[in-house]
Amino acid sequence: MKKIPILIFVFFVSISSFSQSSFDVKLKNISNDIADKLDTQNKHKIVILYITDIDNKRTNAGKYVADVISHNIINNHIPFNVFDRENLSEIVEVKKLINEGYIDATKAKKIGQILSVEAIIIGNYTVLSSTLKLSLKALDVNSGFVMAASLEDLPLNDDAGALLGINILDKNNSLQNRGFNTPVKSGENYNNPETVNNDCKTNNTGDYCFENRTQYEVEVILYGGKTYKFGRETFERFSITLVPKQTECFYSLKAIPMKYKIVAKVNHGWTSTIIFNRQGNLKVEQCRSKTFIIK
Repeated sequence: MKKIPILIFVFFVSISSFSQSSFDVKLKNISNDIADKLDTQNKHKIVILYITDIDNKRTNAGKYVADVISHNIINNHIPFNVFDRENLSEIVEVKKLINEGYIDATKAKKIGQILSVEAIIIGNYTVLSSTLKLSLKALDVNSGFVMAASLEDLPLNDDAGALLGINILDKNNSLQNRGFNTPVKSGENYNNPETVNNDCKTNNTGDYCFENRTQYEVEVILYGGKTYKFGRETFERFSITLVPKQTECFYSLKAIPMKYKIVAKVNHGWTSTIIFNRQGNLKVEQCRSKTFIIK
C-alpha cells in the first residue's frame, strides 16, 4: 500500500514536467546554470541588462527572454537580489550607457555603482532551423571581465515561434510567418526615442515609419484598433504612399499589434501593374519609434 502514494507523486511530477514546453525547460536550465556559477563566486546582486539578436539588435524576443531569465533567477532556490529591468528606463545615466552599445570595463563599473549590483548579465541569441541558440555572460562590475558564461539550445515549437515572433521551419522545411514582427523584423530599426510624443506613456502610443528603398512607388496600409460603425466591428485604417527614397511616419499610433500591407505598383496612365503585395503583422511599441526599410 505504501507504493501507491509514491506512484501518485511520480505521476503528478510527470504531468507537471510535460505541462511546460521544452523551450521553457531549457530556458530555465540556462537561467539556473548562470545562477549557480554566480553563487559559487558569491555574487548575488545582479541585473539582466539585455538579450540581443546575432546583429546586436534589441528585439521583442530578446526582451521576453531577458524577462523570463530574470523571473527564473528571482525564483531560484538561491537568494538573489535582481534589479527590476522595468526601472532602468527611469535612470537616465544607465540608459545612456546602455544605448551607447558594448559594455566595456569602465561602463560595467559605472553601472555597478549606480545600481549597486555585483554582476551584469548580458547575452545574445541566434535563430537556427529548429532551435534558438542562447548565450549568456555575467560581467564582474569591478573588473568588467566575464566571470561566468552559459550556452543552451532552446528547441522552437509553434507556440514558442508565435510568442517570440521568430521565423521557424514547419514539417515541410518552409518558413512560416508566425508572431508579431516576423515579416518585418530584419528590416526594423529603432529611432531616437526623444522624437516620440511626450504624452506617449499616458496615451499608450508610439511611432512607426517606413523608408522606401525600392525603385517603385509603394503604398503602405496599416490596420489596427477595433472601432464600431453602425453597430458593426471594423478596424482603423492608416495609409501613406512613398516614392523611391522617401521616408514617412505614422505618428502617435496606439501601441498595439497591427496588420500591414505594402503594395508596389507601376502606373501606366489609367492602369497600373502590381509588382509585389506583402502582408503581415507588426507591433507598435509604447514610447518607441521604429523605421522599417522596404527593400
